[in-house]
Amino acid sequence: MTLAINDPNHPLTKISRLSTPEELREINVAFSLVRKQKEADRYYRAKSLTLSESLNTWLKQQILRETRSLQIADSDGIRRFVVGEYHLEVQKQDQLARLTLDETIGIPYERKKRLLQALAHPDRLLETSNTEFQVVQLEVDGHRLYFFFYRKPKQSASRKKWAFGRSNELTEASEELIELGGKIEFVLFENELYISKLQSFEYVFDYRDHIVQARDHNLAKLTDMPFFAIAKADKERFKRDCAAFFHTRTVAQMSRKQMEALEQNFKDRCSELRTIRNAIPATADREREYRQAYAPLWELYEFLDLENEQVVYPEGSRPTVLLRFFGNKIVQSFLTKEFGLTDSIDSAEQRADMGV
Repeated sequence: MTLAINDPNHPLTKISRLSTPEELREINVAFSLVRKQKEADRYYRAKSLTLSESLNTWLKQQILRETRSLQIADSDGIRRFVVGEYHLEVQKQDQLARLTLDETIGIPYERKKRLLQALAHPDRLLETSNTEFQVVQLEVDGHRLYFFFYRKPKQSASRKKWAFGRSNELTEASEELIELGGKIEFVLFENELYISKLQSFEYVFDYRDHIVQARDHNLAKLTDMPFFAIAKADKERFKRDCAAFFHTRTVAQMSRKQMEALEQNFKDRCSELRTIRNAIPATADREREYRQAYAPLWELYEFLDLENEQVVYPEGSRPTVLLRFFGNKIVQSFLTKEFGLTDSIDSAEQRADMGV
C-alpha cells in the first residue's frame, strides 16, 4: 500500500523534516541529464554525471529547501503538502497534482518504465548539449525519489560567450554550463507522481499522446450511445470539432462513471428540461428572471430534440454547450437554486495555447 504523502514515513515528508548535516550526509544522490527522443528505439537516453562533494551537499540542501516550499503551514503551524488529483482542465494554485502511474493508465505508465530504464542504464555517448531536462535521484531509507527539473544546458550563441573569472582574468568556458537547483517541477515516488508544473510534466511524458487517446476513446463511446442518433455527417463533424484545442481536454477528462451516468440518465434530464421550458412565466419581467436562473440550461435547447430525446448538432455549431452537459459541468447552487458552470471549461479555454 502506497504511503500518503503527509505520512511521517513518506520519503518526501522525511526529506522536508531533515535538519542536521549528519542527516543530509546519509542521503545518496545521483544526478542525470536526460534527452527525450520520441521517434528513436529508446524513448529516453540519460547521461549520469558525478558531482563534487561541495556540489553534492549544496544540491541536497537545495532539494530540501524546495521540498519545504511545496508545503503550506496549517493553522497549527505544521507544514504539510496540499494535494489534489491531476485534472486535464484545471490546476489549482498552491497545490500539487497527484497522478498514479500504474498499469491501468496505459501510455504514461509505459513512459515511466522507459524513463527509469534509461536512468538505470546511462549512455556515456549522449552529448550533454543534446539533453533537455534533469533528474536528481535521492535515496532515503532504501526508497528512491526522483526530482525533475526542465533545464537545458546553456550554450554560447554566436554573438555571446560564457567566461569564468579568476585572478582578474577571464577564461572562455569551452563546455556547456549546467544550471542546477530552482523550483521542483514534479516528483516521482514508486507509482505516485506529484506535479508542481503541469507543462513540464506533460512535455517530459509526452502526455498529449495519452490525452488524444482518451479523447478518441470517449468520443467513440459518446457517439455510440442511443441518443446520438444524428446523421453520420453531423456525427463526424461533432467529432472533428471536439478534437480542436481545449475541447480535446474536456472530452478526455470525462470519466467512466460520468459516461455511465450520462447514458442512464439522459432521458430523465430531457424530461426535466421539457418541464423547465414549459414553465416559462407569462410576464416579461418574470420571464427574464426565470431565464437568468436557468441560463446554462437554456443554451442546451438548441442541441437537444426533447420530444424524441435525442442530441442534435446544427451546422456551424461548436460543441462547448454539449460538452458542459456531457461532462457534468452544469451545477446548481444550494442556496440560490440558480444554475451555473464549474470553472473547468473556462480554465481549459485559457490553456488552449498549449496545443491540446
